[in-house]
Amino acid sequence: MPVRYGSLPFKEQILFFRQKLNMPAEHWDDLWRDAHNRAFMVAGATKTDLLGDLRGAVDKAISEGKSLNWFKTEFKNIVAKHGWEHTGPASWRSEVIFETNLRQSYNAGREEQIEKIKHKRPFALYRHGDSEHPRELHLKWNNMVLPVDDPWWETHSPANGYGCKCKKFLLSEDDVKRRGLEVGTAPDDGTYDWVDKKTGEVHEIPKGIDPGFDYRPATPKQLTAQVEKLEAAKLPLAERLPGRMVDSALSTSKGVTAQGLSDLLSQLPAVQKEPIAKFLVAHKPKTLFIKQTEMGNTAAGAKIAEAVGDYLGKDATEARYCYYHRKASTSNGFTSKSWDHVVVKVKASDKLKEVDIQKVQLAASEVVRDAKNNSGPRSWSPRGTSGEQLNRHWSISANVEEKAGESARRLSTWLHEIGHQIHFYAGSPDISAMGLVSRYGATNKLESFAEWFSAWALARDEVALFNPKLVERIEAIIADAIKSQEKV
Repeated sequence: MPVRYGSLPFKEQILFFRQKLNMPAEHWDDLWRDAHNRAFMVAGATKTDLLGDLRGAVDKAISEGKSLNWFKTEFKNIVAKHGWEHTGPASWRSEVIFETNLRQSYNAGREEQIEKIKHKRPFALYRHGDSEHPRELHLKWNNMVLPVDDPWWETHSPANGYGCKCKKFLLSEDDVKRRGLEVGTAPDDGTYDWVDKKTGEVHEIPKGIDPGFDYRPATPKQLTAQVEKLEAAKLPLAERLPGRMVDSALSTSKGVTAQGLSDLLSQLPAVQKEPIAKFLVAHKPKTLFIKQTEMGNTAAGAKIAEAVGDYLGKDATEARYCYYHRKASTSNGFTSKSWDHVVVKVKASDKLKEVDIQKVQLAASEVVRDAKNNSGPRSWSPRGTSGEQLNRHWSISANVEEKAGESARRLSTWLHEIGHQIHFYAGSPDISAMGLVSRYGATNKLESFAEWFSAWALARDEVALFNPKLVERIEAIIADAIKSQEKV
């Protein structure tokens, strides 16, 4: 059901919101004052698909009368889908987006209605909205009546700040008399200066109004050109944003995101980083960062099925099998030849921002070095040998976790699973005869390559010392995978 005003569907509110242009923005003040009348933006939402999903959720809230709780759930799903690292707690941020857009679109719709009937009701009443923390001047303006065309309304028409619930009502001359009100004159409450920290520009703003809210919500067509000019003047996103190797990831852990993973990968040497980036561009594998409780046949797993389905382009039932693992407690990650995504197990406490990439590299180097010296902590005799004993670490990721922490393991596990996808595209060649880097790598040829790939990505120089031809072979396999059009 559409949002309603009185007993009528509030089509003006819906149309106002839908005529806006999407405008990616890094900061809340990238759009100023009445430019918001013609542009939809969310501070920090710089990717077109992210902004589009947020806009779709706001549109649905306006046109179908969805609740704040519904929007908060949608917001969390969208954040997880795009790996967006927003500022502030999710509950607070989603409420700000919801309330600001619904109130300003409502007020703009009301302004359009006002223009149509102001000849019958030529006066406007300011009504304070009973905010939890009322602003002093908003209380002062409560029940103030001015002519509807008074210039004061150009800068003071609600909403007048974040969280402001004040409203503006039209009155006829009879309404004014019946309510015992009087038509007054606009107050002069003074102004204050607000400095844009990015540009140094000083804005003079009426007291009682938050920066950027001193305008009348409306739909003047001339603002379209203004917004388009602002958008055209911006540098391309690729030049404004830090490099992001991993385009997207759906994560149920706030501290594990596509951006956080990309930040770590960006610290790798170019000789490793560039081939990985080329593979990601060529085949666009997706990533699911999923908690253990969500991998099993549980309510938690079912709860995220729709969001995972939206991300992977599958229905919720099919998506459920794309992250299910019957032994979730013993698995740290998994993928499949038939999938175009990898799954990495995470915890709510994980924080990729706190991972020290140098510690990760040292941990991987230790595994390779101990493999070369046959001095790892685990001993076994491989099948088909005459009693030769090998001494290796269990896996690259296990040592990374021990030396660099649990959060660091998410990086090495992701590399391991991406290694599988590279291997699939290259035809799954067997390189185990060139040596084994870990006990887990001895499982089969698939795990052998995935372990060597993560070792190469994190400790290429040590792999070269183990066997120079192994580095050449790994890099040739990656090159084949980049060129390949299908998995063999």
